[in-house]
Amino acid sequence: MIVQRPFYRHIGVVVMEAADGASLVRLEPMAETANIRGDVHGGAMATMLDAALVNAARSVLPEGSGAATVSLSINYLAPGQGTLMARGRVVRGGRSLVSAEATITDADGAVVAQAIGTLRAIAPKA
Repeated sequence: MIVQRPFYRHIGVVVMEAADGASLVRLEPMAETANIRGDVHGGAMATMLDAALVNAARSVLPEGSGAATVSLSINYLAPGQGTLMARGRVVRGGRSLVSAEATITDADGAVVAQAIGTLRAIAPKA
């Protein structure tokens, strides 16, 4: 199940795919997500990476489960410009913790940022 949180919508993050331990997330730049140089703000990219990790993790957990970020480490490699895509991938899944990685690329395929994260599984509500 793909999770589209209100905050994602607010900053233009769209979760496009989430299945089999992988996810695809898109960000269309807008004035509200620009930094002082006009590039995509690092906070918007951090949200995008987190969305990719969470949705990839949820795709390997039991139906209705949630995933909460325990740790997130990001390397910003280049300014984010134009439409950005993030691909998330589960590296190791477990019953309580999931390790995942995500990469943001720009329209030319250049890597803009990379992240690794650990997510805690949240049991479905009874």
